[in-house]
Amino acid sequence: MYNINEIQDFKYITFPSFEEYDDIFHCFTTRAGGVSEGSFASMNIGFSTGDNDENVKRNIEIMAERLNLNVDDIVETHQTHTNNIMYVTEEHKGRIFTEGIENNIKNIDGIYTDKTNLTLMSFHADCTPVFLYDPIKKVIGLAHAGWRGTVQNIGGVMVKAFINDFNSDPKDIKAAIGPSLCKECFEVDEDVKDLFVATDESFMDFMDTKGIKYYFNLWEINKYLLLKEGLRGENIEISGICTKCRNDLLFSHRGQGGKRGLMTGLLMMKKLPPL
Repeated sequence: MYNINEIQDFKYITFPSFEEYDDIFHCFTTRAGGVSEGSFASMNIGFSTGDNDENVKRNIEIMAERLNLNVDDIVETHQTHTNNIMYVTEEHKGRIFTEGIENNIKNIDGIYTDKTNLTLMSFHADCTPVFLYDPIKKVIGLAHAGWRGTVQNIGGVMVKAFINDFNSDPKDIKAAIGPSLCKECFEVDEDVKDLFVATDESFMDFMDTKGIKYYFNLWEINKYLLLKEGLRGENIEISGICTKCRNDLLFSHRGQGGKRGLMTGLLMMKKLPPL
């Protein structure tokens, strides 16, 4: 389930299960509301896409203005389709416009924290965003689960980090699986199918075969992996919106032949005033 919200012409997606909590901010951006043009139209958040850097910078500024976020509070992933995750603090923020050696997060597809007013940010154009929140221990995590990261159980790796680092009870953890490719749009060849099945034969339960092509339900696989880590089914929400099917609203790598912008997942724990 999901809600589409609009501030002026800026549209963003939220998840009902996360909206229940006053102490967190979350969203998933769309392609609406920015200044980029052509294949990047219009709210492209990715510097690495081939878009004009000044347009991307302005898009990030617009996003922050619309959502009442401080750009300097953002900590972003550096995604390489792994299951590598990292605990982040205030020392990692403030580098959204910084490239190269000065950016101290490398080769990381998931970030998590127990700090307030620290905005976690990941980048997407078909790959699955996984949002995690422990409302008891006050920990948040955001993962970029491409199909490789899904096979390597990046969501489960982050749940284990919650447990090991903060003594979380997985039954308390809330999860939202955001916009990404649906089963009908995630088409792979036999080599990728074999990788999935070699990792866990149960993945076949989430697979269809059409001729020589295979179709996996990455939403349900990520949910299955979170359930294996001890999350409760009622605490896992699948947004159910496909990036390729809704290419009018969302960027899609497959839907646009690789020439596309990037959207972002955002997750922050607010510092609430004392009662």
